[in-house]
Amino acid sequence: MANIHFYLRSSQTNKKGQQSIIMRVTHNYLRPIFFIGFMVHPRYWSQLNQKVKPFRDGEADNNYLAINERINLFKEKTEAAINRALREEIPITEAYLKNEIFSTTEKPTNSNRTFFEILDEYIESSKAVRANRTIVCYGTFKNFLLDFEKDTKYKVDLNAINFKFFDNLRTYAFVKRKAKDNYFAKIISNLKAFLTWCQKRGYVKDLTYKDFKAVEREKDVIYLTLDELMLLLNFKIESPKRARARDLFCFMCFTGMRVSDLRNLKKENIKDGQIFKTIVKTHKTEVIPLNQFAQAILAKYEHLEITPLPKLSSQKLNDHIKDCCEEAEINTRVHYVDYSGGKAKEHSEPKWKLITNHTARKTFITNSIVLGMNTKTIKDITGHIKDSVFNKYVKISEEFKKLEMDRTWDNIPGHQIKKAPDIK
Repeated sequence: MANIHFYLRSSQTNKKGQQSIIMRVTHNYLRPIFFIGFMVHPRYWSQLNQKVKPFRDGEADNNYLAINERINLFKEKTEAAINRALREEIPITEAYLKNEIFSTTEKPTNSNRTFFEILDEYIESSKAVRANRTIVCYGTFKNFLLDFEKDTKYKVDLNAINFKFFDNLRTYAFVKRKAKDNYFAKIISNLKAFLTWCQKRGYVKDLTYKDFKAVEREKDVIYLTLDELMLLLNFKIESPKRARARDLFCFMCFTGMRVSDLRNLKKENIKDGQIFKTIVKTHKTEVIPLNQFAQAILAKYEHLEITPLPKLSSQKLNDHIKDCCEEAEINTRVHYVDYSGGKAKEHSEPKWKLITNHTARKTFITNSIVLGMNTKTIKDITGHIKDSVFNKYVKISEEFKKLEMDRTWDNIPGHQIKKAPDIK
């Protein structure tokens, strides 16, 4: 359990001889300090009780009751935050403790802080409980709003998030930025999550933002068919960098892993033909059985000392895998529609141009369904919890529909279609 200690900051003293009261939290190797917002003269401080002693008769009121109440409150909130973190398996960091303590012990106003200063607080507090990829998305959201303010001269004000603001933001997104519907929907989703966080902390009272609506379109799932995947796996690639990218991509196609989890994979995560891994996005430990193709890829890199597979940045992997698929002539035309401001635009591209890191995960799910794997098993492997999320990845292909038709209606024992006699 953490140790909570209150003391005076003796290194700095004001003109009245007062020193700031500090709370230090010690948990494992973590030792953050927090100022509780009060100063007191050392003669009134009890090191034994870690409280302010009452003033004596004839002396000025030293506010000991209010200060001690504040100390008790800080201690209670810190203990509650640590207990919650242990109970819910939340990493205990300085940012997490700061958010938990000050969000409940103080109700700061936003009168002297800008929208983006408060947004920075939100992003910083989220680092303790959100995956790095989510924090990157928050940064993208912030940059979009900064660009909006700069390009339109419309000041983003926390106290003026109304329908006029929403209309201007939507016009900017679709007219100026030519943004897709799903991109704008994500911006609004992040905005509403941030404003809900603000509302809970007393930063905003206007709940107009809850009525903001942005349509999210269901996207076509781009994936490699089983034949395309095997072609890519066995295709001879001369460039060592591209060959390594191909192996990493195919490994994800055979395991359903995300690129963030692949990047953090270590040899100790692999045991008895399975991967035991804490997933970056969900923070849950999952077991991924390794099929023969995944094990063959691992065998190619047995010589590596620390990691089971080569390291490659997400961007480099995205670039190289497109080149690999182009080289392997994965050229099937893919027809798809995207939307901007509700206006549909049709596209037709060779498949290799549309391949990204995310394609690997979709390839695993789709081909697992085609091969007849139980959907619950697939979700256990990929870590999907909600069917609504899982179904976004699933593409019931024409090939699978035909297989199912052959397996069911065209294969009923004792009920084959007899050839009709010729009509004379």
